[in-house]
Amino acid sequence: MKRVTHVKLLFILLCNFIVFNNVLASEKKVFYAGFSFSGNYIDKSSSIQFTNQLINEKDENGIDIISKSLIKTIKKVKAKNFNIDFDFADLEKGLEESVVMAVVLDNETYFNEYEPISKTYMNNIQMFFQIIFYNFKTKKLITSIPYDVSVPFFTKKEPTEKEITNYIKKFYTVGLKEMNSEKKINAFSQVEKSLNDFELKEKYNLRIGVTSVKFEDKAISVIPKNYKKNIKPLENIFAQLFSSRLSLHNNVALVPYIEGMAIGAKMKQQFVNSDVIYDIELPKPDYNIDLIIKGFKKVLAKKSDVNNIYFWATFLNLKISQPDLNKVYMDDDLKNVIKKSIPSQITDINDWYKFYITTYELFDGFSYNINVMDEKWISKTNKTDKFKKSMKNVRKLMVKFK
Repeated sequence: MKRVTHVKLLFILLCNFIVFNNVLASEKKVFYAGFSFSGNYIDKSSSIQFTNQLINEKDENGIDIISKSLIKTIKKVKAKNFNIDFDFADLEKGLEESVVMAVVLDNETYFNEYEPISKTYMNNIQMFFQIIFYNFKTKKLITSIPYDVSVPFFTKKEPTEKEITNYIKKFYTVGLKEMNSEKKINAFSQVEKSLNDFELKEKYNLRIGVTSVKFEDKAISVIPKNYKKNIKPLENIFAQLFSSRLSLHNNVALVPYIEGMAIGAKMKQQFVNSDVIYDIELPKPDYNIDLIIKGFKKVLAKKSDVNNIYFWATFLNLKISQPDLNKVYMDDDLKNVIKKSIPSQITDINDWYKFYITTYELFDGFSYNINVMDEKWISKTNKTDKFKKSMKNVRKLMVKFK
């Protein structure tokens, strides 16, 4: 009887040992590499002009205020199947220890619009980030989680560049209150949430990403002059905007957008505390997302001595395909319209800001409705049966990237 008990005890201990070792084996080591800038078209003096000024502000230990804020967030992460190691010096120990993670700022864009009735400037800063994992030795990307943040604020005078920079500084460090809430969030709040929900895979067999963004003539005619001179940054912004919305609502990682995506395409990365620029090799997506921005349209629907009612609309084509198999999951036209009543004495309207918002809403609505399929949203976006079928195709496809 005792022998049977001992055998059972040994069996239980052995099972526990195996489970324990399997748990340890499943927990990968990821080295935290820090905060960096990225993008093949990046110009720090324009694309990230505000954040670029902040990296020179350092504490008594020589750490810039952005990196200091980010590392506080990273230390709170409780990832599902990997541990974050902050000993960056150990990267050369071996291939199995050379997976690194960095948080990358791709772009920041500032808009404002004046409201003459309340004599208020409505300001907004849109920032695009990525959490990237890559092999430090081979400089090959493993995966990327894009996210964007919107920072609205109101002022009585048009803010100076210094005032905008100070507001962004506050967002990076102490954080800002969420609308209708006392809770504060900062630029990296989404990092903690994303990493807590994320499971790092040993190997990614299937990948998806935005591979092309094109603006047709009807769209180019209304974009700001600075983008008409060089449309590449705007293509990058729209790709990032779509990617971040898709990732947020469907919990999927994507290959970062690079113009002319092909085997061997590279993404440039520079850490804030270094002048060295790394070329991170990107895998070619198995599934392509192609965006064609067909046009933007503004319509004066109703005019009066008091208020004018306007419509602003975005029109685009969205194609999701698997080129190797010549299989198309979606190839549909989408539109989004916003309506707004504007006091008749306002003549200087920032139309581009409205078009940007309509596009943002369209990307967000599409990404959210992959799983929800709200009939009201479907009918105003594209009410054809073909589009409904396409949405169902995309829903099934997203499961492959979980």
